Amino acid sequence: MPRITFIQPDGSRTVLEAGEDPTVMHVGVRHNVARLPADCGGQLACASCMVDVAPAWIECVGEPGPDEGDMIEDALGSRPVGRRLSCQIQVSEALDGLEVLVPERQG
Repeated sequence: MPRITFIQPDGSRTVLEAGEDPTVMHVGVRHNVARLPADCGGQLACASCMVDVAPAWIECVGEPGPDEGDMIEDALGSRPVGRRLSCQIQVSEALDGLEVLVPERQG
């Protein structure tokens, strides 16, 4: 089972097992990760599940798709490197050990 580490702005880390969760957002919501409201439930409609993918994982996770990238840019006015909507990161065995930083506030 893939493990995902959620890092809070204060540096605290929570390692969670993905179980049957399909996305990183679902893992975070199931475990009540702070600062990850995910208001739309993963429908790519709200930009409230943003995370910063750790630099070592950016290539493995990949870049945001066009709609996701536009949503991030609309919410923030720019598209920071490594910023993703966690609802769009599909959990797989290849992501075992993934680290994501939850921003201080969502867009």
